[in-house]
Amino acid sequence: MSSIPVRKVKAYVTLTRPHNLLATIITTLIGWLIIYIETRSNIINPAYPVLTVVLAAAGGYVINDYFDAEVDAVNKPYRPIPSGIVSRNEALVFSIVLALAAITLSLKSGPISFAFVILNTALLYAYSYKLKELGFLGNVVVAFEGAASIIYGGLATSEPLGKLELVNQTFLPALYAFLLLLGREIVKTIEDYRADALRNVRSLPRVLGIRRAAMVASIILLSVVAISPLPIMLGFGVVYCVLALMTDIIIIYSVIMLVHMREKSAEAVAAKLRSYLKVAIFVGSLAFLLDMIVRALHLL
Repeated sequence: MSSIPVRKVKAYVTLTRPHNLLATIITTLIGWLIIYIETRSNIINPAYPVLTVVLAAAGGYVINDYFDAEVDAVNKPYRPIPSGIVSRNEALVFSIVLALAAITLSLKSGPISFAFVILNTALLYAYSYKLKELGFLGNVVVAFEGAASIIYGGLATSEPLGKLELVNQTFLPALYAFLLLLGREIVKTIEDYRADALRNVRSLPRVLGIRRAAMVASIILLSVVAISPLPIMLGFGVVYCVLALMTDIIIIYSVIMLVHMREKSAEAVAAKLRSYLKVAIFVGSLAFLLDMIVRALHLL
C-alpha cells in the first residue's frame, strides 16, 4: 500500500515537467538580477518571483496534459493521465490549485505584477485549450510565455521599489529568448508535420510548406545571432561573450542544416535540431545568468 501514494506523487511531479521548470527558474532569476544589479536592493527575495513563475508554468504543463489526454492515450500512453495513475479531474484540480497559488503569491509584488501573472496564466490555459491548434499563433504564445518569465522577474522586483521604468532593461534578454524559442517552436512543427496533419493543426509547414517554414525559422534564428552582441553594450562581459558565442555556433549550425534539409528527411532532421536548439536555449540563458551573477558578486 505504501507504494501507491509514492507512485501517485511521482505522477503529479511528472505532470509539472520538472526539467522544463529549471529553465523557468533561470529566466526568472535573469530578470531579478537585472534589477538587483541596477538598484542593489533585495527588497524582494528572488524566491518569490521564481516560485510564482514556477507554479504558473507547472499549472500550464498540467492543463496541457489535461487537454491532450486523448492524443496522449495513442502517442504517449505512459503519461500520468492516459496510464490511469492520475485522472483528468485530478489533473484539472491540480492545475487550478497551482495557478491560484501563483496568482496569490504575485500579490506580494503589487497590482501590476498580479495582473501580469493573471494574463500569462490565462494565455497558458487558452493555448492548451485552443491556441495550439492555430499553428503559428500558438508558437508565438509559447515563445512569449518563455520570454515573459524574464520580464516578470524584473517587474516583480522593480514594482515594490516604485521603479517600474527599470523593467525595460529586461526587454533585450526577453527578446533574445523570444526569438530563440520561436525559432525552435517552428522547427518542432516541422518535426510534427504528419501528426499535425492528422489533428488539422494549421502549423507553418502545413500552411507554407516545409521548405518555406524552414526558411522562416532560419531567419528568426539568425536574428538571435544578429542581436547577440547588443548586451555587450549594456555591460555584459567575458562570461556572456563566451557562452553567447557557443549559442551562436549552435544556432548557425542548425540553420545550415535547415537550409540544406530535404523534405523526405525533414521530420528526422527537425527532431535533431529541436534537441540542438534546446541546448542553445539553455546555454544562451546561462550566458545572461552567469555573467550577472559574477557582476552581482562584485557588488558585495
